[in-house]
Amino acid sequence: MLNSLFDSTSRGRLERIARHALGLRRGDHLAYARELERWLARFAVQPLDLALATGECHRGQLVWLQREFIWSDVAAERQASRAGGTEVRSSFRTSLVVGDQRSVLVHGSFNPARLTSSTSNVELRGTRHQFMLGHVVALGPSEVELRALAIATRLLRPPDGHATAWAPHPRWQRVDVSEVEQFAGIDFEVAPDALDVMRAIPEAEVKRALAVLIGEPTVPKDWGGEQHDLWTTRLRLEGRAHSAAFVLKGPAGGSMWRPMTIAMLGKNGDQLQRMAVSPAEVLVLQHCHEIRPEVVSMLESLASDMRNPRRFMVIDGYHSHSLMRAAGLAG
Repeated sequence: MLNSLFDSTSRGRLERIARHALGLRRGDHLAYARELERWLARFAVQPLDLALATGECHRGQLVWLQREFIWSDVAAERQASRAGGTEVRSSFRTSLVVGDQRSVLVHGSFNPARLTSSTSNVELRGTRHQFMLGHVVALGPSEVELRALAIATRLLRPPDGHATAWAPHPRWQRVDVSEVEQFAGIDFEVAPDALDVMRAIPEAEVKRALAVLIGEPTVPKDWGGEQHDLWTTRLRLEGRAHSAAFVLKGPAGGSMWRPMTIAMLGKNGDQLQRMAVSPAEVLVLQHCHEIRPEVVSMLESLASDMRNPRRFMVIDGYHSHSLMRAAGLAG
């Protein structure tokens, strides 16, 4: 199934590795992983949550997702397969919340004999976080069936040339607000009345305060269709300045003073999609209230495109209150 994705150059490279491996009586189980990395770094593949949120998901589509899956007992199923079982299948399932707060079951099965690594016995067991690339084979209002092409632990590399500037941690992408050097010394302890205070602070004031705290002299005016609300090349992380794009969401007179959903970010979350098109190294989402997990998941998916992996930061109403207090705009 992976060969069907690859071009003749990639397939030729794999064939040469296979011939060499036969001569040495050993195989290179990472060969397909390397080719898949090259392929994903060249071609656009939508994350499943984005495809569902935009209504673009269809049968036969190639998608990816990275999240907590519930796995069947793959180790036992591999053993049963080796013992001659011909109908042995392993299974997985997880759930996604899409833009309209709809819960979607994602499930599928695969042949355990096709697994290439002994660590699968441990990693595909119980509830484990994994990356999956697969085809949509069935699609309904409340469920999606996937046929997996690849299941792996994905470790996104930092952008070329900045390897020393990024922590070698599987969660290096998500930046905590307290990690921003300009915010050092700010007390981010949660204040009980933080969200009530943020209800009275307009988005424009938040934008100006963030620009002052970061040291960004240019504060753009709002206009329809903008890629982002604030742009800076001065966001300092781990000893150097980063470019950052911000999408800000204020109370809008109270109508937006509620937990953020994808629907609050334009049709199908297109405000996040427009921000992701920018060349920013860090994608930042700010809101005057709480931010729901599915919104964070979509932002992470957009930042995890293997053609341009980036960092992202979430500033909810509690963080926003601390920042506004530091800027002298909140009690």
